[in-house]
Amino acid sequence: MIDSDVFDFVERCRRHTATGPLLGDLLETVRNLGFEHLILSGVPLGGQKLAPMVELNGWPAGWFERYVAAEHAAVDGVCIYSAKTLKPFFWADVPAKWSDTEGSRRVAGEATEFGILSGFAVPMLSVHHWQSVLSFASSHKSCSLSPRQQVQLVTMAVYAGMSIQALSNNDDGDEGPLSDREKEVLLWAAAGKTSSETSQILGLAERTVKWHSTRAREAFGVATTMQAVVEAVRRRLIHP
Repeated sequence: MIDSDVFDFVERCRRHTATGPLLGDLLETVRNLGFEHLILSGVPLGGQKLAPMVELNGWPAGWFERYVAAEHAAVDGVCIYSAKTLKPFFWADVPAKWSDTEGSRRVAGEATEFGILSGFAVPMLSVHHWQSVLSFASSHKSCSLSPRQQVQLVTMAVYAGMSIQALSNNDDGDEGPLSDREKEVLLWAAAGKTSSETSQILGLAERTVKWHSTRAREAFGVATTMQAVVEAVRRRLIHP
């Protein structure tokens, strides 16, 4: 791959108006570097589910479904390490602390059934998640990228991530993932109020407050209301 290929992709990123064409363009471009599959997703933390966090899904048919159904993200060394670094890395270089576990080895073994043997991951900051990662997969036993090729791949990953965020922001409009009432409930939770206290403040039944809390947690794919509060603050949806 030559640098002009990367610049051409970056220029096309600005013109894509939907995720499908962007995914196809990126897949076609990175094939020149030996990658056949990719996925861009938020990195699940604290009980979050992976599926709602996926923004580009170029995984082989069947593998994504199995990965999600088996909750592999909780034990996959590549996924776990993606939450702990912002440096791009080869999958093979994930520290043994996370890669040499029974669960992580099982995930890697199952991936080979779908033609995934090696890969390269590009973690990045995200306005929608704690952190995101664009992970490229190859059917070769090991990835062979020169330092220059690594820079090319990272550049394309970052611009693809930026484009996805821009498209998502356009799709969200002014409403965002939370209703006004859900934001109110999270604000009072941030202030330390219980569901009972919030119900009295807002003049709602306590079960209604709990329902809004549940909807907010589901919107972010988190397990607790306080995690929803933190995520809403991080996305600048509420300002305690």
